[in-house]
Amino acid sequence: MEKIQVKKLMETNIQLINSNATLEEASKKMKEYSCGFLPAGVNHIPEGIITDRDIVIRALAEGKDPKNEKVCDYMTSDIYSCQETDTLEDAAIVMGANNISRLVVKDATDTICGILTFGRIIRKHDNKQEISDVVEKATGKMI
Repeated sequence: MEKIQVKKLMETNIQLINSNATLEEASKKMKEYSCGFLPAGVNHIPEGIITDRDIVIRALAEGKDPKNEKVCDYMTSDIYSCQETDTLEDAAIVMGANNISRLVVKDATDTICGILTFGRIIRKHDNKQEISDVVEKATGKMI
């Protein structure tokens, strides 16, 4: 069975947000690009990750004003990634080991070149057996 590389399924239209941007700016960018995950940093060099969940749970639910709060204060600084030449199974192992569903994808120069999400693998890949293998690697459960 052919092992598909991450670069075949990753989202390449990545949007970084400056870590000094407000949560409101991050939310608007997420809405504009229909995503729930933004690498935070400059020049495709990530400093962290901000998710829609970070904004809602860590800021809004605590009564913080998104117009005044900065991404850097709510982003996760742990950045999990894979290489664009890794297989989907390689990426799934990283996801499973870290209990995450999204990875930053880097090229040979360690520059961000894409985002891979668990949902994208399921929606965009047509090889059911490989999807099953990926799910098993990521969750430890067979489907």
